[in-house]
Amino acid sequence: MLRRAGRRLSPAVALLGVLLPLTACGGSVPLPAEGAASHYDDLATELASILAVDGTSWELVEETRTVASSEDACLFAPGTWAPETALPVPSDDAGWDSRIATVNSTILGYGFEQIDGVTEHDSSTVLETVDEHGATLRITAEGDIHIEGATVDADPCTEAALGIA
Repeated sequence: MLRRAGRRLSPAVALLGVLLPLTACGGSVPLPAEGAASHYDDLATELASILAVDGTSWELVEETRTVASSEDACLFAPGTWAPETALPVPSDDAGWDSRIATVNSTILGYGFEQIDGVTEHDSSTVLETVDEHGATLRITAEGDIHIEGATVDADPCTEAALGIA
């Protein structure tokens, strides 16, 4: 049997060693069903407002809004909002930095992590982040706003439970 010289681990440190790996496994806090749709609709509305160029408006692509059960969660995809006219694609780092700052000013208030830079997704340059409910927010260079994968507290896991049927 090996013995270590030195100090013993305190109970708090030992408990942290047990709990920390458990928090890394799940991590998503379910959003109450009754407020889920309005939470993300409000976010999309604010993002559209701050990204708009020359009065551009955004529309929810209805078929992109879904609710589905997974093994242990109810997952809500609030959907994709598309601008009526594509936004001008930022031409350089300064353009992207400006768009990132604009988006960050809104998303932090909705529980999303700060965006630090652009990401590649499906051969496109996007702004991407996640929130505490597991939702992924992705904004394309052209202005499409995609939100998917939010964990919601709904039983049954249906559109009606979220008030969107």
